[in-house]
Amino acid sequence: MSLSGMVYAEPKAADPLAVEFDGQRFTLNFEDQAALPDGSMGNALAEFTLKGETVENWSKLFAFYAYPQMGTDPTAAVEAVGKVVKETNPDANYAIDVSNEKEAIIDFLTWAEGSEVMEFNVFRYTPADDGPGLIAMQYAQHINIDDMDVEAMRALRERAVREMAAMDMDAAQDYFAAKREQMSAKAEDGDTPSFAERDQQ
Repeated sequence: MSLSGMVYAEPKAADPLAVEFDGQRFTLNFEDQAALPDGSMGNALAEFTLKGETVENWSKLFAFYAYPQMGTDPTAAVEAVGKVVKETNPDANYAIDVSNEKEAIIDFLTWAEGSEVMEFNVFRYTPADDGPGLIAMQYAQHINIDDMDVEAMRALRERAVREMAAMDMDAAQDYFAAKREQMSAKAEDGDTPSFAERDQQ
């Protein structure tokens, strides 16, 4: 049985939108959506956390992103992320997988100077199905320096990249397609779109 999977449903009190990654269930905790001057959807975000954690205090995090103004080249996107990683922390390293021309994956491990906590990230980018720009998924994990040796870190990286590559991007595509429809409906009605919404857990 694969540990990767996706559960997609309309958020409800008893059954919130959820993602399963690496055998753990992440539920929708925060949504952030910008509106462009014409009322269409700008950059958007949905963050998922483990039970008992929040987007302000998490050990592991999963997220969906929409970048309607980023272009449609996932390889360019991950290369841009890698550049930012190195600019932020010259000692950090990253790896890029562009084996699929319609998708690209980047993973990296970084840390703040003087911190004992590292952050591992893996992102996957693909063009939006029914709108402009790119859709992305992210998995992030905080790691205490004393809690994981090199071999364990290598195993985490290999597993997380493999799991991310196996994820079904349709849930993120469907999520942002629904958001675009909401934005269009609000624009047609003359309403000012909400910039951010917090899911009531």
